[in-house]
Amino acid sequence: MEEVITSIARYLIIKRLSNDVVALLAVKEYLIDGEPPSVIAFKYKISKFKVRGYIQRVIDKAGNYRVAVKVVESLYPYIMSIEPIMLRSGSRMICTICNTYVRINEDEQHIRKKHKDLLNELIRSMVARLKH
Repeated sequence: MEEVITSIARYLIIKRLSNDVVALLAVKEYLIDGEPPSVIAFKYKISKFKVRGYIQRVIDKAGNYRVAVKVVESLYPYIMSIEPIMLRSGSRMICTICNTYVRINEDEQHIRKKHKDLLNELIRSMVARLKH
């Protein structure tokens, strides 16, 4: 179970650090609030297929829907308390830690490669919080 929590936490923390609030809200609203993907898509003006993609990644990492719901319910408040490190600057993103500009679609890769120590520390603290 710890591996499942770690996997989901990694995915959600990367989304939070990259300031992808829409992905986090879509996952929360579907798994916790019970909103259908089409309603979420309309609300955030994204395709329902993108919404389903976010949700499916979490469910795949969990192994099944019920586990995904429980893990996201327990992780979500902690995830939202994390301060994002990527900010949009025109057509690019800027990392507030290393002041590096990256393309919008490369922000998560930047976090995984350049700030993996921060990412791993956040994951460790998140998993530790859930154990207590």
